[in-house]
This record gives sequence, structure tokens and C-alpha cells, in this order.
Amino acid sequence: MLGRLGLWALLPTAVQAPPNRRTCVFFEAPGVRGSTKTLGELLDAGPGPPRVIRCLYSHCCFGIWNLTQGRAQVEMQGCRDSDEPGCESLHCDLSPRAHPSPGSTLFTCSCGTDFCNANYSYLPSPGNLGVPGPQGTQATPGESNWMALVLLGLLLLLLLLLSSIILALLQRKAYRVQGGPQPEPNSGRDWSEELPELPELCFSQVIQEGSHAVMWAGRLQGELVAIKAFPPRAVAQFRAERAVYELPGLQHDHIVRFITAGQGGPGSLPSGPLLILELHPKGSLCHYLTQHTSDWGSSLRMALSLARGLAFLHEERWQDGQYKPGIAHRDLSSQNVLIREDRSCAIGDLGLALALPGFSGSPAWAPSQSQGPATIMEAGTQRYMAPELLDKTLDLQDWGTALRRADVYSLALLLWEIMSRCPDLSSDGRPSPFQLAYEAELGNTPTTCELWALVVEERRRPYIPSTWISFVTDPGGLRELLEDCWDADPEARLTAECVQQRLAVLAHPQEDHPFQENYTHGCLPLCPEDCTSIPTPAILPCGLRVGCKE
Repeated sequence: MLGRLGLWALLPTAVQAPPNRRTCVFFEAPGVRGSTKTLGELLDAGPGPPRVIRCLYSHCCFGIWNLTQGRAQVEMQGCRDSDEPGCESLHCDLSPRAHPSPGSTLFTCSCGTDFCNANYSYLPSPGNLGVPGPQGTQATPGESNWMALVLLGLLLLLLLLLSSIILALLQRKAYRVQGGPQPEPNSGRDWSEELPELPELCFSQVIQEGSHAVMWAGRLQGELVAIKAFPPRAVAQFRAERAVYELPGLQHDHIVRFITAGQGGPGSLPSGPLLILELHPKGSLCHYLTQHTSDWGSSLRMALSLARGLAFLHEERWQDGQYKPGIAHRDLSSQNVLIREDRSCAIGDLGLALALPGFSGSPAWAPSQSQGPATIMEAGTQRYMAPELLDKTLDLQDWGTALRRADVYSLALLLWEIMSRCPDLSSDGRPSPFQLAYEAELGNTPTTCELWALVVEERRRPYIPSTWISFVTDPGGLRELLEDCWDADPEARLTAECVQQRLAVLAHPQEDHPFQENYTHGCLPLCPEDCTSIPTPAILPCGLRVGCKE
């Protein structure tokens, strides 16, 4: 009834796993998109496949097989990025996962013993009951009813197991801190004891709703504020974002100012944890660009302020005896950038932000156990995700630098959105209605697969009209700046500090800049690793305009 595929005999017997480190078979069929080799240490196990991989982040092996017309072909084998439900299994018990084509079924397994993904047991799908598996035998007529009952029972057990796993994953996702530690079982129990009541806080109106919190406009002791209200079930998300806002030295003109944290709620709604932030009534960059255009000088000032904010986030610094680590934003979008009264930008929504590893001589900010590959690879708005995040090839060996580079890619898309609303860059002085990055190519709600095909496979980027080049004093400066920020190769991208320098030269080409000597477009010699009554707000969710909704 069950077939076996024996790959164990192909492995050298001398390979053994060290204590507490799982060793798995590693194989990736030609044409497989992406790779899991960064999840472990590949060992020299002899010529030809399969190879051996020693897991870095889990004690779990996985395997993927494609069953077509009764024949099973291995697609991928290797290490999981974390210990998930199913990893406790001692054997590779396959489960059907997808049907990539008619007559073809993908089966996967997870297991928690050394080389357990080398051998698998094949369970036929309901449409193929009675069909022999690999190296199996055809059921005799006398056995068919018994086999059908057994397989039906196994199928019901499998469905029950899958339902339990899906339920557990949904529950974990509801409480998960993206970019922060996983909550302990009772992590939300005492949140009300650690947060003060804010009796002088007044809620006015909802200005934005997110997956984990609702943003309100209001007043605190007479001062206009933005109130980010979390439900009690999202205490972990609240704590993660608060921890970033409270890092030493995070005060900057182009970062949304954190005022305080507390608890409370509007009207009769349940009390929950609150972040009190600076209010910017002009709203998000997305909303502002939908309503307004800006001349060349104003567009450059807006872009420069945005680059300055990101460069400050990324920078690691000591100031007044306090250490500020570098911070990756990981969700830079025109919805999460706000417009100040002087029409400069302030970066907000640090819910996914991560403190990055320090350089030599700095305090250690290495990821905790919960900040394994799965957490580091997470990102925010799909539209602005860098190719290496869409393709899941982010460099996990130097993840601090890799996340900074992913932020710069997102920054490039925001710079393009800003410049797309500049009349001076339009041939007739009337720019087209605002569109988000890739909205012209993929529409309002692109899927991950569509973005992957466009951004990773085809290497396409938002269209740069020829009029942009003819207007600028340095004809190639603006195009080259964008291309150097959204390059498909992360290592070829500029740093945020370099972007700031390039924009300053474009904004004031006649002025002497301290970094302009021997200036080159590559910016390579210029950027060391460590460089310095309530009005109705317009922070309306860009979802009110279909084109801004993800």
C-alpha cells in the first residue's frame, strides 16, 4: 500500500550531525525558483546529488515531491527555517499540498530526525485510490474494500491534522510580532499594570485602520496628537513598536515623534494599549500626492527629507553617551510616510522595524531566537518589497546590511512616486494622476506572483519618462539615482546616506558640498558605513482611493 523511495544508500555513512544540530538531505531540482541553501551549512558529501546540509535555524528537515502518473520525482529537500507543527514527526509522512498541473500533485513532509527527509512514504490522493505507489504492488480485488476504508480513515485524519495546523498558524499570526519576539503564553496578562491611564486623552475621529491597530486623531493635555490604539489581543505588536520608538536617540525631524504610551479607549470600546504620536494633519505621502503636485524644488526638498529620515534610521551612532543602533524600517511605503506642515516628510509606522547588529565596539543587537530567518524575511507592503524579499534570497549571513539595502529599494519607489507628480518634469506641465509604483503595470492590487514575475523575473521597474532627463541640470542624475537605488543586485545599491548626498547635489547644483569633491555617480568613495478644536486631518487611509489600497 505504501511505496518507499530510498535515498539513504546514496549518503556517505561518515556524515553525522553534531549535538543539537539537525542534518538533512539537500537537493533542489533544476528550474526551482529560489533556494533554501542559506538555511544551513552545506557539507561535502561526495560528488553528485543528494548533498547534506546542517541546519542553522531549526531542527527540522523537509521534502517536496511531485507525483505525476504514478511516478514520484523529488523537487526539493533541505532544512526548514523554523520548527513548525509537523516537525516533531520521526518520519517523512507526505501530505498533498497542491496540483501544479492536471494529473500532477505536490506532496510535502516535515520531520525531526537526521536524514529523515531521505525516505518518504507515499499516500495516494483520493482520486488515485488503488493505484500503486512507487515500487508498490497493485491491490487485489479481495483487499480493495479494506484498503478503501483504511485510506479513507487516513485521509480524514490528515484533514483533521491539517485543520489543526491551520488553526494554530492563524492563532499564532494573530498574536505574532512581526520583527519582534514571540509572545509568551501569558505575555498579555499584565499589560494593563505596566501602562498608565491617560485621563486627559480625548479621541476625536478614526483616520486609519490597520491589521493590528486603529489610528485616531485626538488631544492629550490640549495638544493635537495621533493615537495608535491596539486591541488587547495585539499587545505583542504594541510592545514591539513601543520598544523601537523608545530606543535612545531616535529623535529626528523626519521621523514621527513618539510622545508617550498608555492605556485607554474611545467611548464604550474596551480599553487597550496606546501609542501617542505626533499628528501630521496633511496626511500620508500617498494621500498628499493624490491631491497635490509640487514643482521641481519642492519635490526635491520632499525627496531629500525622506532620504534624510531613512539615513538617520539606518545610522548607528553614539550621542551624549547614548547608543542608537541602526534600524531597518521594513515597511517603507507612501502610506507610512507622513507630510509635515512645511511639506517635508516624516517616516512613521515602526511596527515592523528591527534594531540591527552593531559594528565593532558597539553593543550587540544580534537577533533573538525568535528573529530567525522567517522573521527577518518578513516585510510589509508587497508592492514595495525588494526583489530579494519577493524571491526569498535575502542574505541571512549579513542580514543587517541586507535589510538596509531592501529599505533603499523601497525608498527608490517612493522617490519615483514623488517625481511623478512634478509638473516641471512633464512636457505640458500637467503630470498624470497619481499612481503607486507598479500600478500602471499591475493595477491596484497586484499579487505576489505578479510582482515576482515583473520585478524578479523580468527585472522591470517603474517607467521613467524622457522628459525627466531633459529637465534636470545633470541630464543623467535623476535616472541614474533611481536605477542605482532599485538595482536588482542588492550589493550594487546606494546607501541611504549616498541617496541623501545625490539629492542634495540635484537640489543645489551650484553650491559647494562637503562631499562633492571627486563626486562620482557611484558614490563609492563618499559614503563610509557610518556617516549624521481639532482640525480634520488628511491622514485618511489611502484605501479611500482604490489605487492606494494594497
